[in-house]
Amino acid sequence: MVIARIMGGLGNQLFQYALARSIALKHNDVLKLDATYFDEFKAHNGFRLNAFCVDAPLATIEEIKRLAPRSRVLHRLARKGIFHFKKKSFYIEKREEESRFIPRVFDYGDIYLSGYFCNENYFADIRGVLLDDLKLREPIGDEAQKYLARINDSNSVSIHVRLNDVPSDCHKIKEKIAGAYKREPMLSVEYYKNAAQKTLQTQKDPTFFIFSNDPEWHKTNLQFIPNAVFVDKTQNELEDFELMRNCKHNIIANSTFSYWAAWLNANQNKRVIAPKIWYENWREYDPCPQHWDRA
Repeated sequence: MVIARIMGGLGNQLFQYALARSIALKHNDVLKLDATYFDEFKAHNGFRLNAFCVDAPLATIEEIKRLAPRSRVLHRLARKGIFHFKKKSFYIEKREEESRFIPRVFDYGDIYLSGYFCNENYFADIRGVLLDDLKLREPIGDEAQKYLARINDSNSVSIHVRLNDVPSDCHKIKEKIAGAYKREPMLSVEYYKNAAQKTLQTQKDPTFFIFSNDPEWHKTNLQFIPNAVFVDKTQNELEDFELMRNCKHNIIANSTFSYWAAWLNANQNKRVIAPKIWYENWREYDPCPQHWDRA
């Protein structure tokens, strides 16, 4: 049995599922998901894999206990390399291993996976399977359908802006404005200027579809982008995700959410532009395929 601990936002959940699916297929084994993380943590809209055509039941508490210790404290210590579990069926990804490919995870029989596993080498060879698995179960709404029609009828390029609650140029200083943290992009506006310019140099008549978790911010700060469509009438992040993956090309943020929208983009001639440095304070981290462009 293969059990994946599902945690974090949608992009993280997709990485966790993709590795577990790959291991289960290689061993012709049963795949189950542990979603108990969301019993306590409600951020990022919770467990989202059930919105896709994922055919993997939730593991029972008894199945989880058989393969993995239940202590969250020990989980955190193990990720830091301070503590080592003796259970051979339990694999926890250490902090320094994130975005690195660790092939020994495929050598296990029964296995419980805990980590983020942000490297396409874990699942690139089952791309066709994931393209089928990760289709939405339910159709998108009427407003999203209108955007989709425009995306299909143009040389569409998605731009994803990930906003944080802390100024990106100084993460340690929390600048409060009117009782709330200032909304700033995790990447500089200069990155989006460079990425848009690269696109304009290589694509004929592109239409830029701009997505973010704060539409008012990008309407004010990305006005320099020509032929832009600000996507602000979708119902939820799942519709944004579906629209982004249907664009012909993608400019992504340092976000696993837009990573996956670009990775699942089925256009064989797509061009994906990603940031040269994913995190300024953690330059070793880089989940992107080498053939994607950088700006």
